[in-house]
Amino acid sequence: MADDDTLYELFTESCQEQLRGIEAAILDLETVQAGDLVPKVNAIFRAAHTVKGDAGAIGAVNLAALGHAVESVLDLVRQERLPVTADLIGELLAIFDTMRHMAEDVRNDAGRDIRAHEERLSTLLAPAPSPDSDAAPPAACPDDAAGEGEADAANLKKSDDDRIRKLSIPALELDILVDRVGELGIAQARLAALSKRRSDQELRDVAEEVERLSALLRDQVLGLRMLPIKVSFPKYRRLVRDACASLGKDVELVMDGENTELDKTIIEQLNTPCIHLLRNAVDHGIEAPAVRELMGKPRRGTIRLSARQDGSDVVITVADDGGGIDGGRLWQKAVAAGRQDPSRTFDPKAAQDLIFLPGLSTAEAVGTVSGRGVGMDAVRDGINALRGSIAVDSEPGRGTTFTIRLPVSLAIIDCLEVRCGLEAYYLHLDYVEECLELPPGQHLTGSLGVMEHRGLPMPLLWLHRFFQLPCEEAAVPHVVTVRRGNGRVGIVVDAVIGRKQAVLKHLGRALGRIEGVLGGTVTESGDMALVLDVPGLLDAAQAAAHPQARQP
Repeated sequence: MADDDTLYELFTESCQEQLRGIEAAILDLETVQAGDLVPKVNAIFRAAHTVKGDAGAIGAVNLAALGHAVESVLDLVRQERLPVTADLIGELLAIFDTMRHMAEDVRNDAGRDIRAHEERLSTLLAPAPSPDSDAAPPAACPDDAAGEGEADAANLKKSDDDRIRKLSIPALELDILVDRVGELGIAQARLAALSKRRSDQELRDVAEEVERLSALLRDQVLGLRMLPIKVSFPKYRRLVRDACASLGKDVELVMDGENTELDKTIIEQLNTPCIHLLRNAVDHGIEAPAVRELMGKPRRGTIRLSARQDGSDVVITVADDGGGIDGGRLWQKAVAAGRQDPSRTFDPKAAQDLIFLPGLSTAEAVGTVSGRGVGMDAVRDGINALRGSIAVDSEPGRGTTFTIRLPVSLAIIDCLEVRCGLEAYYLHLDYVEECLELPPGQHLTGSLGVMEHRGLPMPLLWLHRFFQLPCEEAAVPHVVTVRRGNGRVGIVVDAVIGRKQAVLKHLGRALGRIEGVLGGTVTESGDMALVLDVPGLLDAAQAAAHPQARQP
């Protein structure tokens, strides 16, 4: 029974991989040039043939039969006897969706009724004209048949060889491996600290060798979690196509930077925010073709999804050339809903940011795609959960651009270790700019204050007082300057220890998500320390100092 389970799992994984490639290739048929049509269809045919063959091998008769019926349609397309239309592409996508569901539950293949799908495929085959209506189609030459059979066998052998060379590792096992490597790094740091305390050159040499090997192992294992973001891009093409069909829009999705790599965990959790942004771009952003024509725009709108690496971050943008965000209308709706102080001066940039408020939408009516005002706040919360940020920039009549900035990896992060009393805290090194001593005579009201830094005022947050630690404060505190937007903030601490690597551990369901805290980590001494979310910590401090400024 265990062997059967393994066989079914291997089949499902292989089948899903083939079907993902098939979907992307079918979507390419909408824009493919005439000379590239047949090679593209041949690739789809070969992948479908592999699915059919594998299904037959494990006894999934109905899935194999459906695959055979699809082959007949694809054969007519590659012979150019069946034109590629939007209806044909839609039917093929629907059939392969059914095959995907069948592959996910292949054990119940015998209970599947595929007659309705076969009838739909038959309607596609019926009107297909022959190349010469007066002449019978040429009979297949035995040599040609043999050649095709040899080609199929070669393709199947290549597929088997690829599976042997590529071993599939369950995601959970990979996460455990990364966790163990992180713990090894902590043990290595403790060994390095021990070698410095003892005058033993041999121990120090061993510690340095362990440090080198653990660093190589860490980079290698983290690399296994890195995936090109293009693994998610094909599903977005399908999403935009289906949204256009539902809303009567005409939109081209242009994608750049598909080979930009991200941690697999980030890619998985990025899916929902991207879906919301793309749906909103089609529904709210891009105008109807007739409206665009009256405005002097091309009837077909454009949404550009791009990704690029910027230092230790990845920047993802979703831009459209639609109508843009009506900041004035958003401002009025926020004031009417009691979400914005009417006495405040209208600020166009602040008005655009109101789009992230929950329950606030400029849609006239609720539709199947959007309109309830529950999407953009979910996008912001999802990005914040990934230690990222999102910004919006819009010009009425010209379009809107959402810019997402995310860390490349969430597993092991470079930090600056600081201390307040007996407690250790870790600050994400990407935000840290410099460390200096707090000038004498500097006055702080509670945990907040201001000091002059390079000729400019810089806000201060005294960590010791903010966390209300019972131990005494340092006689000579230090200031860690961190970036916040386009400005700087100083975090006052008792001591700066140095640069460390933190293996991030979640605090658990009991504590949930704590504002200003990313998680915990283990120090070189074996104690626990909090890894602080610098932007979240500063926001929490500001909210605590000015609770009336919180949005309802």
